[in-house]
Amino acid sequence: MVIPPINTIIVQTILLPPERQDETVLGQAQRLLAKSLAPVNEALEGKDYLIGDFSAADIMLGHSCFMSNRLGCVAEEMTNLKGYVQRITERPAFKTAIEMQ
Repeated sequence: MVIPPINTIIVQTILLPPERQDETVLGQAQRLLAKSLAPVNEALEGKDYLIGDFSAADIMLGHSCFMSNRLGCVAEEMTNLKGYVQRITERPAFKTAIEMQ
């Protein structure tokens, strides 16, 4: 369950004007995201991608992991996840998609 909390974090830190941001909501989303990323980090142990070769699972989760890392929500000790984000960001199609934003 990575997508709902990272979406909330994006809304609270990027999309909403400062006067509408809610630190309580942000804190809750950050805690939930940390709990959600831990099993992803574990699942990536010894793997380049979530289920072996690059797949639809990586397309679905990759951007959320990228944004989590970009916003400083991936702990330094989550080395598997950090490596995964690096591999995702090196893919040509991902680079193209990010450049279009």
